Amino acid sequence: MGDRSHSIDAARAGATALQLLSDLYPRVPTSELTRALRDRAAVLNDRPCGPNQVLQAGDVLAVEEDLLTAVEPAPLPGLAILHEEPDFLVCAKPPGVNVEASRQQWARPLWAALLHHLRDTDLRPRLVHRLDAGTSGVLLVAKTREALRALSAEFSERRVQKDYLALVRGLPPEQEGAIETPLESSKGKLQDASTRWVLREGFRRFAWLQVTIGTGRTHQIRRHLSGVGLPLAVDADYGGGRALLLSELKPSYRPPKGRPERPLLERLSLHAWRLAFTTPRGERLSVEAPLPKDLEVCLKQLRKYDAARR
Repeated sequence: MGDRSHSIDAARAGATALQLLSDLYPRVPTSELTRALRDRAAVLNDRPCGPNQVLQAGDVLAVEEDLLTAVEPAPLPGLAILHEEPDFLVCAKPPGVNVEASRQQWARPLWAALLHHLRDTDLRPRLVHRLDAGTSGVLLVAKTREALRALSAEFSERRVQKDYLALVRGLPPEQEGAIETPLESSKGKLQDASTRWVLREGFRRFAWLQVTIGTGRTHQIRRHLSGVGLPLAVDADYGGGRALLLSELKPSYRPPKGRPERPLLERLSLHAWRLAFTTPRGERLSVEAPLPKDLEVCLKQLRKYDAARR
């Protein structure tokens, strides 16, 4: 592609350098565009330009396009569009898929799948929030900068209802509970955190919970549930197992001779089930993601072998 210069006219004046690049290169992830600016793959008026540099009419932004890594649109098995409007969509993310990748990992299957879905438009997918790679479920994606701004405000001002389903180790003594323990951020600062749970179904050694979070701290559900002795059934980082095996539920089970036992579940036993929020047009919307097959299989085996207690 080589070098390319973009002259800033009155219509583009007032945007930041990153915003302009996002519009010009919709297939290049935001993190890659930010890197390009910081590494001088894009310069403003022949001078270094930061991502938040505000552009003025008459400016010239030069971009070394050969240094930008675009993502090729491609479908993603298991990704489902649950709801769509002109300026945003809600999808069901399959487990095991990273929402964001590192600089060195350009496969980015989720980003590629969203680009594939929007392939007949000039719109750019903009992630409004995040899910852990091992968590399945509802993910909100803006298509425009204006929608991103409005939907992000819903999260920052805590107007979004976020409901999860979690399979945990242990059986709580009560039917419901609340956890208000502050959590430490990556910078060592204590942050308020609110998690409520309701017992949907109890087993001898496991429980199926509906969990609602009032805040969105890093690994909040995993940390809070682990802190009260109810770690996710599969979550080696916070006191759960590395996998859930049928032999844990049925001690007499033996895999076929010469073959290792295949886990029932070997990803986080957490599903982002429902998201309720106000759309950019002021309408309240609630979207649910169906339970993935792997969690359905786990529940079926628990009901069969772990002596359900209701």
